[in-house]
Amino acid sequence: MTAERNWGQLSLVEAVRAESVSPEVAALLVARDAHPVDIEAQLALLDELAAPLVGLGRTKDPRDQAAALAAHLHGALGFRGNRDDYYDPRNSYLDQVLRRRTGIPITLCVVWAAIGRRAGVAVDGIGFPGHFLARVGGPEGILVDPFGEGASLEPPALRRLAAQALGGRPLRPEHTAPVGLRPLVVRMLLNLKRIHENQNDHARSLVVCDQLVDLTGAIRFRRDRGVHALALGAHAQAAEDLGAYLAEAGPEAEDQDWVRAALQRATSDVSWS
Repeated sequence: MTAERNWGQLSLVEAVRAESVSPEVAALLVARDAHPVDIEAQLALLDELAAPLVGLGRTKDPRDQAAALAAHLHGALGFRGNRDDYYDPRNSYLDQVLRRRTGIPITLCVVWAAIGRRAGVAVDGIGFPGHFLARVGGPEGILVDPFGEGASLEPPALRRLAAQALGGRPLRPEHTAPVGLRPLVVRMLLNLKRIHENQNDHARSLVVCDQLVDLTGAIRFRRDRGVHALALGAHAQAAEDLGAYLAEAGPEAEDQDWVRAALQRATSDVSWS
């Protein structure tokens, strides 16, 4: 069972920087920044879902562990990949994934890892390009595809997936290496950024960009935060972010013309406010 703590005082960025939380808590903090989430209740639900598998870790063969996890999660509990509406933002919010039993590769991998840990099985997230995977059983374990209902990925299947994702580039060891908490959360936020921007949801896009700025320091996210701030009428913030981007990116930046035009709109509006 999870120990109670004051989740209301825990920010996503602080938790990830300190690596002080599990992947499922980090994913719930991502969701909480979009809508109200009872984190303690969600963790208790994970405890409940994992209860039939407690002791599975005593089974030493990773293939048997993976088979049991797949049978429980995708058979008994009905978790599945949302192929019909992949870009529904609910697929990226863990509380909604747990409620609807559907998600995308990265959130389903978080479910696998959370249930595995409670069952005594090592499940690591694998940041495979374009399609998050899971590894069951530690360094000598096997790769599985939670989006594909836990199918194991033998070398031929992995090569086919690599051919689709890498466009002919070679498969490298880092493509199948476990990811830490920060890269996991950054990838979740990048998914949400893409989804919210495609929906012209500037408010949620700005929140995600703000988190990406804090977690990565990448100047392109400050540019994007400025663009969303401008769309929302926050002209002073937009001018600050867009000006900082141009100062750091320099005159060689390919996007400097349209960013400078956006900065001019922001500063013109600020001067009249």
